[in-house]
Amino acid sequence: MEGHQRNLYLYERFNTQVVGVSRDDVTTLQYWAKDLGLTFPLLSNVSGWLGIIFDVQPGNQPVFNRRTAIIDRKGVIRYVRDGSPDYKDILSFLKKLESEQERP
Repeated sequence: MEGHQRNLYLYERFNTQVVGVSRDDVTTLQYWAKDLGLTFPLLSNVSGWLGIIFDVQPGNQPVFNRRTAIIDRKGVIRYVRDGSPDYKDILSFLKKLESEQERP
């Protein structure tokens, strides 16, 4: 999460909103965000329903490891990667997505 915070200004250049999703409860997330100095929203997804709705978890089973998803303006999932975020890959994909959206 700290990496996303450090890169927030770059994401904003691509008109992108960063949102963290965790299976932790709201109170835990509030303390966590304060401790890490996070300024972007964190969503509590205790039941795991959000992953099911956006179809970013395998077999409709809760996922407890890190996953990065990029959802475009139309609500279409365009990017999903497991593991720790690869910020260079994320920024490269956002640049590609922006150029696609600029085309008439």
